[in-house]
Amino acid sequence: MDVVMSVKKITDDITLPVENVKEVFGGTAGNFTKIALRMGLPFRLYSIVSSISHRSYIDFLNKSGFDMNGIVISSDDFGPVCYAVNDGKEQRYFMAEGPMKRLTYKVLDEKYSYLHLGTGNPELNYQLMEQCSYEKLSFDPSQEIFYKYSPEQIRDFINRSDFIMGNEKEIRFMMDKTGMDFKEIMEKGKIIIMTRGAEGCTVIKDHSFSIPAYDEVKEGDTLGAGDSFRAGFYYGLYNNLTLEESAACGNIVSYFVVRNGLNNFDVDGRKIIEMGKELSKKVIYHNGNLRI
Repeated sequence: MDVVMSVKKITDDITLPVENVKEVFGGTAGNFTKIALRMGLPFRLYSIVSSISHRSYIDFLNKSGFDMNGIVISSDDFGPVCYAVNDGKEQRYFMAEGPMKRLTYKVLDEKYSYLHLGTGNPELNYQLMEQCSYEKLSFDPSQEIFYKYSPEQIRDFINRSDFIMGNEKEIRFMMDKTGMDFKEIMEKGKIIIMTRGAEGCTVIKDHSFSIPAYDEVKEGDTLGAGDSFRAGFYYGLYNNLTLEESAACGNIVSYFVVRNGLNNFDVDGRKIIEMGKELSKKVIYHNGNLRI
């Protein structure tokens, strides 16, 4: 659950006036779920929630036909709830984890093409790595990289992963905390997917490249844009697109979410693929001269 508080501008002031408050079905996994369901991307979601704080969310997912078999529902605690302060361009988050602090996932006997480790305690992500059957691994801790992971854990997850995902601030934090750099990660055969807001995204690998944003959105809302990028990116991979085309699909999906709002996304998946292929033609290859 996200409790979203809108302010004119996020500053370092102790007290800020809130112009609007709304409770929405959110969370990084929840935002991904909304978009992935609408595009027809098959996936399994693992999460732990409280029936006290999430009753309406659980009812919503059940009514949408969503398969809840990977969700652990606790009758105790309260959460996880994210209190998000948003000024349309920047966000700050305050997390109440609830049952995620003491329970573990219910891992099903399935095999996945990609295991995506998103927000959640490092111990739970280790559990998924050990108990899930998968072909490729993505490490994407989002804002929790700043306070939940030790430098040793960050390095360990990077070394085990095929993809490392995050925005520019998160990726740079990982580099600073571990003492690693892009060259070292590329030499290990890893691929970094870095979202860059209005600049689009950059993929750092043996042949690094950038994909520009589809278009500028002057009065949009960036809440959920990164989660939506991931849904578009995996939708491209699911449809056998190239890495360039899949990254472009991520940019396309996030563009529509920023422009129209997360809950108003209704673009057909076939159109996303078509637009993504077209946008990927604007790819910029860095040829060893990556400057970010």
